[in-house]
Parts: sequence; C-alpha cells; structure tokens
Amino acid sequence: MEDGFKVVSIIGVGLIGGSLALALKQRNLTNKIIGYGRNEERLKEALKLGIIDSYTTEIREASQAELIVLATPTSVFERIINEMLQFLKNGTIIIDVGSVKESIVNTFERILPKGILFVGTHPIAGSDKTGFENAKGDLFKNARVIITPTENTDKTALEKVSKLWQQIGAQVEFMTAEFHDKIYALVSHLPHLISFCMVNTVADINKNFIKYAGTGFKDSTRIAKSSAEVWRDIFIMNDKNIFQCLEVFTENLERIKKILSQKDLEGVNQFIEKANKLRQEID
Repeated sequence: MEDGFKVVSIIGVGLIGGSLALALKQRNLTNKIIGYGRNEERLKEALKLGIIDSYTTEIREASQAELIVLATPTSVFERIINEMLQFLKNGTIIIDVGSVKESIVNTFERILPKGILFVGTHPIAGSDKTGFENAKGDLFKNARVIITPTENTDKTALEKVSKLWQQIGAQVEFMTAEFHDKIYALVSHLPHLISFCMVNTVADINKNFIKYAGTGFKDSTRIAKSSAEVWRDIFIMNDKNIFQCLEVFTENLERIKKILSQKDLEGVNQFIEKANKLRQEID
C-alpha cells in the first residue's frame, strides 16, 4: 500500500460502495476492505467477485476500520452511526457518498464525539443499474466529487479524504453543504422526480402505450429505473430545495401551455432554442 488507509469498511456494498472498493484495491490504496450489510448471502457473493476482502454482519467488526464509508440509503446513516459509536476508535474517519449533504453534515456534527472525524462527500457518478454486480473500478475516473467541509471539519481528515478521491481519478471540488443541496436539487433531484412523473403519466393514461416508446422517451426516462429506496430518501431529505425547483418548473409548464394554446410558433421556437443553447454547454 503506497498511501491511503490500511483498513476500510464499506457500509452498504452496492454500486457506489462496490465501485469505491474496487478503485481502492486496484490502486493499492488499502490493505483490506471489509463489507458490512444485513444480507450475508449478498456479502458472500461480493467476496466471491473480489470486490471486498472480508465481510461481516456485526457492527462491532465493521467499526474497526480507519476509514468508514457510508454507502447505504441516507435514511439509515444516523442509525448506523449511533450503533457504531461505542466501538469506534479515536481518529477514525467517516465519509458518506450521499446525494444530500446539509442534513447529514448537521446530524453527524451533532452526534459524533470528539476524535471521530466526519467529511461529507458526494461522488457525481453512478448508473440506473444498481448492485455490486455493476460496480466498476473506474467509475470515478474524471468524475466530480463534491466535498462539503464546515468550520468544524478536521483539516487532516479533509486532506486525506480529498487526496484519496483524487488518487482514484476524481476531480474534487469544495462547497458548503447548503449550496450543494441547492445545486443538486436542480440538476439531479428534479430530473429524477420528473422522470418518474413522465413514466407514471404513461401508466395513468394507458400503460400499454409504453411498448411504443422510442429513443427520446427511453433517454429521457432512463433514470426512472433508479432505486426507489435511494430516491425516496433524497426527495424527503432535500424537499425544501426541490419544492423551490418545482415552482420554477411549473412556471415553465404554464408558459409552454399558454404559448401552445395561442399557437404561437415563434414563442415555441424561442422556448426550445433557449433550452438547446444551455443544454449544449454540458457537451
């Protein structure tokens, strides 16, 4: 091991947790990766695939790592950490990979004792396919990873976590947890919510019409295949920001309804071109 952490615990060995485990192993950044979860058969399969080096269903064992990665649905983070508290060693670093940051950061700063160090992180990488079977060691290569330190964040832990993400190929960016949640409500959480609504609209009108869906519909709704458990938690935990985004989105729907009702060709054209211009900036 050239650098990194001797022992890493992955709490929730799914797509993101599994991909991080592979990335760390492939780059020799840890000596041992422990997988923790409730389903022993799934953990055995992850071990067989070489994603983790050992597994446990005991929280005590999972708590003995230098670095603990929370990669479960965000709603269970607090319960897991409360169960770990009596077993954690001084100097342990905890990170999460959740898509919501403000409530998580605030909660951890409230409940973690002195000497247990937390750094909030959010890798902007993933897939509509879930599970460690789809894990890839290069998932984070050239991906943006948002780190959300506060004035209370331990500087040494922050440096180690930032360096670790960079060593597996990610581009690290720092911002406040509050600002993060405003951004990702708009560019991630809202699109997922709309994608679910689009598919449900087909279901409400005539679900048999789905078989006629072409490339446009498939591309626009690919993320509707994402995990209900994961996105349920995100929507609830970032509801304030999502509501604000939905207000503006609703205004856009009303605007295009009015333009269409007036059969305003130039208005429709301008509406589309405005979106085209901004969308091209991503590419």
